[in-house]
Amino acid sequence: MKKDVLFLTGIENFSTIIEKDAYYVDKTSYLKELFMSSSEVMNALFIRPRRFGKTLNMNMIKSFCELNYQNPGDKSDQKKLFVDNGRNLAVAGDDYKEFREKIMGEFPVISISFRGVEGNTFQSAVSGLLGIIAELYKRFLFLRESVKLSEERIKQFNEIYSFCTTKYKKLSDPDNLNEAIVICGSFLATLAEMLYREYGRKILVIIDEYDVPLQKAVIAEEPYYNKILEIIRKISVTTFKQNPDPWLYKGIVSGCLRVAHQSVFTDANNFTTFGMNAEPYTGFFGFTEEETHKLLADCGLSEKENEVKEWYDGYRFGDKHIYCPWSLISYCYAATQKDIYAPQQFWVNTSGNDIVSMFAKNSIEAHDSGNVDRLQQFSDRNIIEISLKEFTTYPDINNNMDFDIFMTLMLHTGYATYAEETNSCDKVKIRIPNNEVALCFKSKFENFYTKNNHHWFNQTLSLVDLLMENKTEEAQPLISTMLKEFLSIRNSGDELYYHGFMTGILGIAASTKGLEYHEEIETGTGFSDIVLTNYDTKTACIIEMKKAQELDDCYDVALDATKQIIQKDYASKFISKRYKNVYGIGIGFAKKSCEMVSLGNLTHSSVSV
Repeated sequence: MKKDVLFLTGIENFSTIIEKDAYYVDKTSYLKELFMSSSEVMNALFIRPRRFGKTLNMNMIKSFCELNYQNPGDKSDQKKLFVDNGRNLAVAGDDYKEFREKIMGEFPVISISFRGVEGNTFQSAVSGLLGIIAELYKRFLFLRESVKLSEERIKQFNEIYSFCTTKYKKLSDPDNLNEAIVICGSFLATLAEMLYREYGRKILVIIDEYDVPLQKAVIAEEPYYNKILEIIRKISVTTFKQNPDPWLYKGIVSGCLRVAHQSVFTDANNFTTFGMNAEPYTGFFGFTEEETHKLLADCGLSEKENEVKEWYDGYRFGDKHIYCPWSLISYCYAATQKDIYAPQQFWVNTSGNDIVSMFAKNSIEAHDSGNVDRLQQFSDRNIIEISLKEFTTYPDINNNMDFDIFMTLMLHTGYATYAEETNSCDKVKIRIPNNEVALCFKSKFENFYTKNNHHWFNQTLSLVDLLMENKTEEAQPLISTMLKEFLSIRNSGDELYYHGFMTGILGIAASTKGLEYHEEIETGTGFSDIVLTNYDTKTACIIEMKKAQELDDCYDVALDATKQIIQKDYASKFISKRYKNVYGIGIGFAKKSCEMVSLGNLTHSSVSV
């Protein structure tokens, strides 16, 4: 293990990583593909999950291409970053010499990220966008001194910059909000045309995380999807036209989701989308097996490779196995700098919206057992088949979403990946990628079945009341209903699944009702599965559970459970303490149903086996 390897976790600025001599996985070979090869396209949209290196790659492209505005012929900054740094980056090779001469340091670059455009209201989102525009324009304040630009253009620049820096907190005024919307739709084209006139060179436009505002708008307390969509669409129209302005050289856009062109990139049919399986860029984002092998060796962590693979590998992009770069760098940093070698959940903790829990909650409240069953199969790490869905709009995850749409969303956001058996472009097989994501599902499901979920919690309270009154005819259908709504990280074919289900139900509600809850406690000559007791009313409910192979066998195994209660004398402990009501209940489970058999009140019955 090597302590001298420097990792700048959370830093997505290429020049900072290079200048500080931090670890960098070389992706510069893809520059030629983007700008001077047979696979070059006019405008490119890259779709990848969160934290897979999109922002760093976008910043690397900017650093390589951007003109020195004060001295356009000077490429010394790029030479230090890409060529003369002793790293032997791919783009520094002799076979890239002609490419460097034609592309490196040759273009004005407008680079923005929509990552921070969010908020619970439309006004707050627009305010965030104005802040991004203000920072962008601040970089180009020198244009106000231009002798090539007209006074009208410079005046327009000043008005946009002044508005963004002074009115961004005053959008409750309808006039200000309307003016802000106009500025948001035109700021990029205005700046691009000024740079084109100033330098006589076409403009490279980079937009990172284009779909974040759409995601945030859907889950906001006051959803505003259609309003923010109009702004993003306007930016697209004024930037990436079918017949582009003479100032546009190329557009490079990144995001998690591919929202259909007719919804966002209106009049921009010259966009080419590169998804996770699209060559030649399958290795552009994330770490390949070869890159991961080298990284671990460089850190002296080669012996951890198998463990790292189980936790952070599993993504399939085309024919490549890809590791999550955020998790891998975070793991190597923890191991080399903090001597923490146990894998942890790094990637899942960066999630900004809980789409998994939201989908589960909506499916349960809609009593959609089909969605719940398929989600259970997926979370049990089984391979499932779905139909890929292109989003005509960003999915409305606040409503009951189609399962295939949800799982397509899971693919894009990194919670799912393609299975090895997938070859089709329509019907595909998917699975959970790795241990990190599997634990994410476990924690989300565990958090879901709490007091915070009023729909679920109210059912648990009702069930406890029925059990403590021995009303099994009413309790049985309620348990079956709740089973159809239950998601567990335990495989539903295992008896522990049902034990976890009942523990989760009764453990939550018992404390609220002032009852004592026990599991696997010694009573009589054995250990009963679950016991609920109310000391004040001197009532105990003894529950024994068994799993049946088939639904038709549920009653028989429930009967066997009651026999065990009698044979092992579970009731004696409570009878000796003068409990008035001691109910014995056997439950037989199979799939998402159950049967219950009651022994009645064991304090005054002579039940025998």
